[in-house]
Amino acid sequence: MELNFIAILSKFIPVVVLMGIGYYLRVKTYISQNTVNDIKKLVVNIALPALLFNSFLNVNFQVNYLYIIIMVFLGNLILLFTGYKFKGFIGVDDEYVPLLFSGFEVGMLGIPLFTAVFGIENVKYIGIIDIGHEIYIWFVLLGILLTLKKGKQSYKQLARSFITSPIIIAILMGMVFNTAGIPGLLKNIYLYNGIIDSISLLSNITVPLILLIIGFELDFKANSVRLPLKISALRLIFAVLVAGLIGFTFVDFLKLNRMYVLALMVMFILPPPFIIPLFIKEDKDKDKSYIYNTLSLHSLISIAAFMAVSLLASIMFL
Repeated sequence: MELNFIAILSKFIPVVVLMGIGYYLRVKTYISQNTVNDIKKLVVNIALPALLFNSFLNVNFQVNYLYIIIMVFLGNLILLFTGYKFKGFIGVDDEYVPLLFSGFEVGMLGIPLFTAVFGIENVKYIGIIDIGHEIYIWFVLLGILLTLKKGKQSYKQLARSFITSPIIIAILMGMVFNTAGIPGLLKNIYLYNGIIDSISLLSNITVPLILLIIGFELDFKANSVRLPLKISALRLIFAVLVAGLIGFTFVDFLKLNRMYVLALMVMFILPPPFIIPLFIKEDKDKDKSYIYNTLSLHSLISIAAFMAVSLLASIMFL
């Protein structure tokens, strides 16, 4: 795939505009946080799964993808281990600090940015990589969060939550349909085409809605930026190193499309998952403050880093 520098640069205009509109909606209080929360439910449970289903419907799964999935999972474990090792360097003795070093906000930030700039036809690259990431989130990060909040957790329950996730269901259904050759078998059936067209229409609303939500929720307190900045900077340094190790050695060794390297870099510069504050102890209100600030600040840094990575890719891929 050829990437043109000017064309890539122009792709960021709608990204900035939509996020700006989202921020404006919050400042002018045109919509409430409750409304945004309802829109999130629509995106996470319907629109984003529709986008991923459409993407995986056209992916020919290869054995090499299993290696990528495993490496992304291991990469997250390395970052988690790094978080525990560098917790003392951060200067805060808090059990949630190491958890902010691993996991990425792929659904609500990575996929919309990647789609907006590189097109829906290339979502499959970050989608394949996200499988290993989702396994880590559901079975490791969420397990630790729930253990800290409620005590020891059943992995049977975590597995049930994983396989009933709309995003995982959409990915698996897309892969099964593709492997079974259903698109080719039913391509002349009007009912099937109508259903696929409906899913495509739903997937088209995903990116605009998410960008509006991101703009609406970008908010951090400038007077308490020191700790979030330290966490974000350290996390970004180690994440880029891990992504580089995976992308420029393992992926290159497998002779895979260079878009996988780009997708890896994009994923590993993303902020921690936005769900983290939802699973911390109720009596940790003070902790919530620095965690929210870290997520907001890192989101801004990630968007800037994504622009830099995309423009660099437009030069390297020419």
